[in-house]
Amino acid sequence: MADTRRLALADSKTVLARPWTALSGIRWEVLVIVTLGIIALVTHGFNMFNYPAYTLLDDEGIYTGQAWAVLFQHKLAPFTFIYDTPPFGWIVLAGWMGLTGGLHTFGGSIDSGRVLMLVLHVGMVPMLYQVARKLGCNAPAAACATLLFSLSPLALFYQRFVLVDSVMLFFALLSLDVLLDGWGRLSRVVFSGICFGLAVLCKESALALLPGMVFIAVQQRWKHQGRFAIIGWIIPMFVVASLYPLYALLKGELFPTFDASFGQLSPNRVSLFDTFFWQNFRDGGGLLNYNNQFWELVRNDWFMRDPLLLGGGVAAALFSLRRGFGNRQAMAIALLSLVPLVVLARGGLVLNYQILLVIPFLCLALAAAFSFLLDKLPTPAVAGVTALAIVAVLAGYWLSGNLQPLFTERPAEAGREATAWIKENVNPESRIITRDDMWTDLRADGLNGPAFPNVYTHWKVSSDPAVRDAVFNQDWHNVDYLITSPDIEKDFVASNNTVALEALKHAHLVKKWEAATGTTSLHTPQIVELWKVDKTGVTETANLKESASYIDATFGQKGAYVSSDGSVSAESQAFALLRAVWAGDQAGFNQTWTWTRQNLLNSQGLLSSLWQNHSVKDKNTASNADSYTALALLLAGKRWNNPVLTAEGTKLVKAIWDNEIVTVQGKPYLVAGNWAATGQGQILAVNPSYFAPYAFRVFKDVDPAHDWQAALDANYDLLFNASKATLGNAKSAGLPPDWIGLNRDSGELTALLLTNNADTSRYGYDAPRVYFNIALDSRWSGDGRASTYLKQAGFLNDEVNRVLQDGVTRKGFVSAIYKHDGTVVSEPPNLVGSAGAIAALLTLNPAAANTIYSSQVVGQTGHTAQGLYFGDARDLIAQEWGWLATGLYANSLTDFWHFPAGNPDTKTTEQLEGGTK
Repeated sequence: MADTRRLALADSKTVLARPWTALSGIRWEVLVIVTLGIIALVTHGFNMFNYPAYTLLDDEGIYTGQAWAVLFQHKLAPFTFIYDTPPFGWIVLAGWMGLTGGLHTFGGSIDSGRVLMLVLHVGMVPMLYQVARKLGCNAPAAACATLLFSLSPLALFYQRFVLVDSVMLFFALLSLDVLLDGWGRLSRVVFSGICFGLAVLCKESALALLPGMVFIAVQQRWKHQGRFAIIGWIIPMFVVASLYPLYALLKGELFPTFDASFGQLSPNRVSLFDTFFWQNFRDGGGLLNYNNQFWELVRNDWFMRDPLLLGGGVAAALFSLRRGFGNRQAMAIALLSLVPLVVLARGGLVLNYQILLVIPFLCLALAAAFSFLLDKLPTPAVAGVTALAIVAVLAGYWLSGNLQPLFTERPAEAGREATAWIKENVNPESRIITRDDMWTDLRADGLNGPAFPNVYTHWKVSSDPAVRDAVFNQDWHNVDYLITSPDIEKDFVASNNTVALEALKHAHLVKKWEAATGTTSLHTPQIVELWKVDKTGVTETANLKESASYIDATFGQKGAYVSSDGSVSAESQAFALLRAVWAGDQAGFNQTWTWTRQNLLNSQGLLSSLWQNHSVKDKNTASNADSYTALALLLAGKRWNNPVLTAEGTKLVKAIWDNEIVTVQGKPYLVAGNWAATGQGQILAVNPSYFAPYAFRVFKDVDPAHDWQAALDANYDLLFNASKATLGNAKSAGLPPDWIGLNRDSGELTALLLTNNADTSRYGYDAPRVYFNIALDSRWSGDGRASTYLKQAGFLNDEVNRVLQDGVTRKGFVSAIYKHDGTVVSEPPNLVGSAGAIAALLTLNPAAANTIYSSQVVGQTGHTAQGLYFGDARDLIAQEWGWLATGLYANSLTDFWHFPAGNPDTKTTEQLEGGTK
């Protein structure tokens, strides 16, 4: 009987009674375990939401997404379940989220998952300590091993990720702890087998621990009902683990499909066998290939993060193997730590986080080696050597710089900010191809934003027929946005994701979020990018509607549109009227026109340009506001069959001719307002952006008594001449000027001199509107002069595509103000300049136009309870031009005069798809 007791791995010398009963009798050891648990709680938990970034690893998003499917769809995966991982790990995650109040109790869904990882880690601490003690380690060595488990930069980095590997480890350690129980109850052996079966149901890689577990079960058989103990462990383990293939069998998805090559997935059906062979025969380099993925990770990741745990742990495991031929406890430790390493090193695909399987057992191996050393020392020296070892390890970690980033850096901010912005500003009906890590938070309600029912991970777009064929119809035109990182295109190529590749080819950057890291070898800087596909769709429809709502709610006051300084301009009233016509808001139109007519209409039949403090502040008119208002009235009259509005519009047209058209050398020109005809001596003040040729084409229908065609021709000529004139500069960049002087006698163009000596020839806050007017005229009339003028905007095209000093990055926008010769005056872009550039470049270079539209219009949106705003939420002009730019891009600015029921779709493929990113 004495011989058989020596064969047992856990005997009375190690555990005097049941583990917790024994430890409760040894109070200092209980205190040690509690202290180790507190240390684990702090080291694992502090800054765990920020480091590592959840955008670093796809798998966190995959598992939280599958947990979401369990909770809310009552199925194992949100898309087709392909049996790539057994499901119990994310079922546990789903249960945790359900018990704690949902996905977003602790922040994002991955944050909630990381809290579970913390709970599991703290739970593994006493188990690891007890296992070390039961396998013959003395208390100081067991404590040191457990402390290493919670302090190792390698362990902390990967244990913080939401991975089913950590759930698997929890059940594996629980199984091992119970199996090593020295009390000889068969029920404990059965429970241990069940726990190991659950570990396999979490991640099949737990099978790499099976040799060590079976070895321990064999050695424990004399304490557990003889040979019945082995059967009592294996059968429950097998029954639990077999639930996975049994589920596949019942679903008709167990056996090979035979419609794909060996080691490849079927494109039409799923099979557990096919997936198993696909996963285990993926190329990663052979066992003896020291450039395979395993050895690459050893050199460039695992060893770099913690040479003590990896290098020292392997050496200690080999030492246990050497001792194991005469010491079964040492052999058990060697099998548990070395077999998983050999499985990883065998060749094939190896992922960086798979080192998790080995970490606790390398800690055990180090504990066994350290215990062997301490046992050789005199008792008084044990405490000192233990303390010295702990201090040395901590100092080494600190001096290496591998530990500090875990507690100080915040690379997760890029993904967090990206998710928040998208939830707030992108239409939830958009079809989005995304990275796995952001899928769950976008798909689910919460985080102060709606659910996105049409968001799909790029892996599913490439491989799942239910997504690739049924949702996207293998056509990139069905994609609205892509959420990417800099290297994701490689994944698109590797998975032959033609939908994503083509969508990205025809997309432009909306916004980029970046988060730096201190040591890039430990954690790469995080970059998240949002790309909009070059097409119109739900984004434009929603943005036009929500922007109009915001303008009405923020600036509208019973028909008046009041700027932040309390003033009301005739131009803003005119834009409000046009928005109402184009949006079909008849009530809003009537209210706006009533206020405008009552407060701005003067004795000439024109609009005073400015109202403030309950009275007209500037009686002078602005001819653009008059033209826009007249056009709005005429369009409204035609759209709503209202002859009163048509008559009022016609009256205003005639007043424009009488007061704002001046004939010079037989040609009728539009001047800036009723005040401009008097001018500065012989010089008439002309603002080229006030010329709206599409309006003149309507005016000539309602006012045949005046030669509006001649006015249209004369002002087109003026526009061409003004853009090429030098106007006192050494050269012209071909841009229209904000203002220009027209000699009433000679017809000569000259720089306009104002009393404040401002540079009126510059391309500033007025001139970009020229391109909008000409582009809309091109859309409505097809006049060749319009397209010719737009194609002369080469300077703007060059600005957008100008390569910056780094030799790689392109400017990507048009600056706010330029001198007439092209010199930049004010670099940062604004909404008016961006709208003008989009209008010009949609004809000249659609790719450049899409670049600006995506980044400077869509990318500058924000949301409040009142709706969507562009740029500065307090700037009415920015809101107006953000709306107009979107309307022009979407071809939503309808010519209701000629097409009362709505004009035919005149967008061309070239206009919106004419370029690649």
